[in-house]
Amino acid sequence: MKKCPRCGYEVKDDEKYCPHCGLDLQVRYRPIKPKNKSMTYLLYVIIFFSFITIPLLYGRILSDIGSSMNEIGDEKTKLPAIVDEEPTKILANYDTLADFKNQFSNVDGIVQSIADYEKILFAIHDYTFDKDYKIQVLDNYNIYYDFTYTTKINEHVTLSIERYYDRAHQYNEEKIVFKKDNAQSFDELFLTDEQKALFETYSGPQTVTNQLMDDFAKRQDEFESKKKTLGHYGIGNYKGESSFVVHRYQKTYYSVLTYTHSLKDYIN
Repeated sequence: MKKCPRCGYEVKDDEKYCPHCGLDLQVRYRPIKPKNKSMTYLLYVIIFFSFITIPLLYGRILSDIGSSMNEIGDEKTKLPAIVDEEPTKILANYDTLADFKNQFSNVDGIVQSIADYEKILFAIHDYTFDKDYKIQVLDNYNIYYDFTYTTKINEHVTLSIERYYDRAHQYNEEKIVFKKDNAQSFDELFLTDEQKALFETYSGPQTVTNQLMDDFAKRQDEFESKKKTLGHYGIGNYKGESSFVVHRYQKTYYSVLTYTHSLKDYIN
């Protein structure tokens, strides 16, 4: 015998409907298993200790992450010389020159060199640049510098200059990017003569880049056939250090002209 889960009336095991209230026992009836009190108590104990141990464990994980990312500490120290070993981890990250300078007692010359570089860069034209700093100190005391300077030329044109190099002088590059957005037609994707001249004031003479855009201008038929289905990566040409790529954004398009080149002079 079993009990109807709705009214409690006892019915035979093979009954499909409750003869008292008419409940469909085929669908709704589920046998009720007796509770195991010991298992219930164990469950309560597990839940109780979870509320205590999980926050402690989570805090320990965050603490370990924080210490591994900033093992140098808060006190001002002297930046050691680079050791002849391959780096295995990052000791510290800084996103301002002030924090970097406040950490080490012997980096005033480095910070001043960066300030001098920026002074020359910003003097080329009367634009206000937003600065983004990424400075990583590795456990062999090499330092990775990655500085990005961005400015709006007008409502739809953005110029960004990224300078990245390292203390060990293993790499030293500069990337210049011109982005034009809100283009409604193929012709609006390209730089005007004035914008080309501006680009070259930062990049130097650009025979290859100009040829790249000239070649792309011949691809209008391809653009017109693909423009409604262009994805995130769009279509573009690449030649060595330069690239010119067109992307689609909703109902408009934007182009990205990029020039990357190696430099001989480091910011020391």
